[in-house]
Amino acid sequence: MKLTNILLATTLLAGVATASDFIGYKDLTKQLKSEAKKNGTMATTADVKKAIAANDWAVVDVRTMEEWSAAHIKGTSRVGRQAPEKAFENIVLDDNNKFVKNKLIVVCNTASRASIEAETFKKMGFKEVKIYSINSWIDQCNPVVNKYSKAKDKQGTKIKFGHFYAEHCKK
Repeated sequence: MKLTNILLATTLLAGVATASDFIGYKDLTKQLKSEAKKNGTMATTADVKKAIAANDWAVVDVRTMEEWSAAHIKGTSRVGRQAPEKAFENIVLDDNNKFVKNKLIVVCNTASRASIEAETFKKMGFKEVKIYSINSWIDQCNPVVNKYSKAKDKQGTKIKFGHFYAEHCKK
């Protein structure tokens, strides 16, 4: 019985000691976004617009398929978080696995997921990686598009699909 209590106490203490090094999602993303603001890797809306038009930049969205379908920035590509390296093959590499786009802006709702994914993308060899919040895009009255079609709306609501703006942007 004493040995069991000693083992239990040792295991508990070891677990607490290890857990003290753990950084939670909220704290980690807050730290990464703060660093991005300090070192200039938090993209601006102007950066995103320039990157979409540029030949050496890719703008990728790491949100879920449902989020992407509901609203995304025209000209961006969805790579998701599950296996982005596979999606990149068609976006940033040529047939010889050489970069054709070696600069990257990573988009998600608030730039939290983007900040985590950006760390991986830097290690994959991208020359420059920035993060961006689609909420900033929307709040600044830029349009988003969706993946739905009028054919799927059979309720007779006469919804027009295409570019959408935030309510505060409507005149």
